[in-house]
Amino acid sequence: MTDSTTSSTTLGNKNVILFVGSNPSNSSFCDVAFHMSTRSSKILTGWCTDLHGLKIHLNVLNKKTEGNRPLKASEIKMNLERLALDIKGTSPTHIIALGKTAAKALTLLGVEYYEMPHPSGRNRLLNDPEYVAGKVKGLVEYCSTRPST
Repeated sequence: MTDSTTSSTTLGNKNVILFVGSNPSNSSFCDVAFHMSTRSSKILTGWCTDLHGLKIHLNVLNKKTEGNRPLKASEIKMNLERLALDIKGTSPTHIIALGKTAAKALTLLGVEYYEMPHPSGRNRLLNDPEYVAGKVKGLVEYCSTRPST
């Protein structure tokens, strides 16, 4: 469940930043969320250089899909209970949705989150440096605020 190991203290509280993606990449040799061998992990790591705290990565679905296809609505719904338990178990101070699938799942759970584009090398939104810079700036600001209790 935990993929990154940086920790620090923010505003007197430990910052636990939870990144939620869709499902493992078919290019990964294992089913770990955002495994360091994937392009998505490398992009995400670049976005996180100014974030301080423990970074945890989860997926809505913990297995690869054929052809890296997007999750069906039924697959999202079938995994909500487990995802909710995983989120509760991490006690995050901040939650980041990586892409529309993760955002949909988190919305269905009624969880507050900041939405980032999915860090796939195939995501055309990432071809616009100004868009990416704006989203990363928003991410850093969101993770720098004191979490709501």
